[in-house]
Amino acid sequence: MKISKRLLAIILVLIMAVSTATVAVVTVSAAAGDKIYCRANFTPNCYMWKKNTEENNQAWPGVAMTKVSGEDNVYSYTVPSDKFDMIIFNGSGQTVDMPYPGGNKLYDYATGAWSDYSVDPVPVITVSKEGGSFKDSVDVTITVTDATSAYYTIDGGAQKSINGSVSLTLGANIAEGASVTLDISATNSYGTATKSYTFKKRSSGGPATDGSTSDAVSGNYATNPDNGYGKRKTITVDGDKSDWDSSMLIAQGVANDDPRVYAHWSMHEIAIDDYAMYAAWDDTNLYIMYEMANVQDVVAAGEDFPLTQGNLWIYNLPVFMYIFTGEGNITHGTTAGGTLWDTGTTVDANADHVIAYSTNASNGPFIYTANDDGNLEPDVLVKKGAASGINVKWGSGKTLSGKLMGIPKAGTDNKRVAGDCVDGTLTDFYSSGHKASMDMFYEVSIPLANLDISAADIETNGIGILKVSTFGTSGMDCLPYDLSMADNAAKPYSKDASTSAEKEDEDHITVPMARIGKAFTPGAVQPTTPVNPTQPVTQPTQPATQPTQPATQPTQPATQPTQPATQPADTLLGDVDKDGVVTIIDVTWIQRFLLDVIPPVFDEAAADIDGDGEVTIVDATWLQRALLGAQVPYDIKIVDEW
Repeated sequence: MKISKRLLAIILVLIMAVSTATVAVVTVSAAAGDKIYCRANFTPNCYMWKKNTEENNQAWPGVAMTKVSGEDNVYSYTVPSDKFDMIIFNGSGQTVDMPYPGGNKLYDYATGAWSDYSVDPVPVITVSKEGGSFKDSVDVTITVTDATSAYYTIDGGAQKSINGSVSLTLGANIAEGASVTLDISATNSYGTATKSYTFKKRSSGGPATDGSTSDAVSGNYATNPDNGYGKRKTITVDGDKSDWDSSMLIAQGVANDDPRVYAHWSMHEIAIDDYAMYAAWDDTNLYIMYEMANVQDVVAAGEDFPLTQGNLWIYNLPVFMYIFTGEGNITHGTTAGGTLWDTGTTVDANADHVIAYSTNASNGPFIYTANDDGNLEPDVLVKKGAASGINVKWGSGKTLSGKLMGIPKAGTDNKRVAGDCVDGTLTDFYSSGHKASMDMFYEVSIPLANLDISAADIETNGIGILKVSTFGTSGMDCLPYDLSMADNAAKPYSKDASTSAEKEDEDHITVPMARIGKAFTPGAVQPTTPVNPTQPVTQPTQPATQPTQPATQPTQPATQPTQPATQPADTLLGDVDKDGVVTIIDVTWIQRFLLDVIPPVFDEAAADIDGDGEVTIVDATWLQRALLGAQVPYDIKIVDEW
């Protein structure tokens, strides 16, 4: 009897849901107060529910787990009720549905296995503020639990006892620019826990420049157009632009100026096309909204891949926001071995914080600060994931201005050359029949406390911001705009001559940041002001010289979709288990491989569906879509019936 491919796929998906669990456990009911543990290199969420019901501990994705003090990469969750018997961990990859194993059990993401967890109650130290900068003085509360003795010192001075908790005021009498260090120690019969935090006193005045080395690109671009610096307003970050208005515009770009446009013909890839950026703030958060264009339907409708794949947020592409508050160490986007997330992007403007996340929010959000050498390193990561307090939402629709200005042509065949949008004649894509549903926007809220500033700092001194969008291992567009984003656009990509080398070049951005709250005092960098709100006009600048050092070793992985690489002659794309056909079992094998449960037969070349040189969950997703009959951009040969 022959079974249709789709029916068998459904059956095997159900089998896969239970077969991919690496350790069998007996289902038990939870007891309120149980503690469950997870070892992972990110902050996982714990989602629990009662089987065959909709009762759960919290709406998906569940509750962020708590880092276990003194443990490397171990997180805990206290079960709130005795009615749950199923559990999932998620956050950077999701486990299968698993029976609840009972209290004091540890799930290891690397092995996919459960084990007993021995709980030794070493002292726990918490503080109300974990370092950073302050203006006049800083109030800190220290709380110590499970300790037989505890003390703190200030700048290595006399030890002062802690009995439960103590509140301190630090830094009132130190000079501006000086630091104060708080050291804490707590001991019990299981061991000693220590913490150390450094607080730096900020200067009372703001900086006079952000360190940029060129004027802002103007012409049809604009930085702080009409002297706009955003405004104080509370924004609901929900994927709806109704809270925003034109007075919040801080950077204006141009549609259809992404690197694809300047290659011979590379419009078969998704657009990375920044258009406009807006800013607001209140006492709690900094709010950023930026718009992105995708005018594929007007300029290259025949290339249907970017049209059929939906909007940008289906991809895992890094986004960076370089922020200059004027406080803390300065970075230009470097790490000890190269550039942040290996994107080959550096900036002349000073940044003291960098926000990083991916377009589909599967990586991050992260907040990085610089060390004394100006490098962004994992050990100076301020906050990550839910602990960062950053909220990212997205949506689609018409731009806030109601216009989408650009040059309605693409490719060197249409005489497009990098930089032609600076002074070129622009038209409104909406008036040409462009569908606004293809245009995207992102809303982002960032806690001011995690930037070590207050609303008064924004309003008194102002802050700077530069947003960079990437694809491959390079910047593709930015706001404010810099000509380095397309300086190698017409050259072929080394892995695929039909696409742009801009995906792999090194981009050195020289333009000033957009200002939020206030211009510099004195104004060392003047804003560019549009002659027309939809077509700002002044003069172009020349692209900066590219740095020569290669970018190596990203601090966080970012999976990039690329065109498929050439497969070995004996490789059937997708046939991971080498049985001669592509089935749902091959999807299962990829998922197990990613959990480090290596199948007995595994062809990595066949598993690398998107041809980017590594096997990731994106490859499993493409293969699963092909098995379900969806159109995919890769040559996956599916047998209709077996």
